[in-house]
Amino acid sequence: MHPLKRAFSPRCVQFATGFLALASLCGCTRSQAQPRQSTETCGALAQSMVSRESAFVARAQAIRGQRILLRDYDRQMIALLDERRKSIESTLLTAASPDPSVSDCSGRQIESLRTEALQEMVKIQGYLNTFRRGLQEDPAGVFLEAP
Repeated sequence: MHPLKRAFSPRCVQFATGFLALASLCGCTRSQAQPRQSTETCGALAQSMVSRESAFVARAQAIRGQRILLRDYDRQMIALLDERRKSIESTLLTAASPDPSVSDCSGRQIESLRTEALQEMVKIQGYLNTFRRGLQEDPAGVFLEAP
């Protein structure tokens, strides 16, 4: 193999392992103390978050599946991670969320979802730091080969 080509990147492996290993955001459990509507709303919100995460993972895999310059790969992953972070922030981490289902989800259920979202945000920040550092250190002309 040409020395300037790589079959995979350590960042790819770290990224894929971290996101594919994340547990489902469906942390809602039915509680007698929570009104039924709140429980159903939390379940729907959790499912929405799982769907968004699945779409995110699919897009990341599509980017990784290309023969692409390593620098371009880093740029695309940074953009994707920024988009994922904004999606989480707008849905779960603000009191004035634009998502009406957030206001109907309350108590331990929403707190559980927010805790998991915060944990994911920490991981995303770590990945962003890695990709940004890589963008500065990657040599020009190096291709990331499709798996």
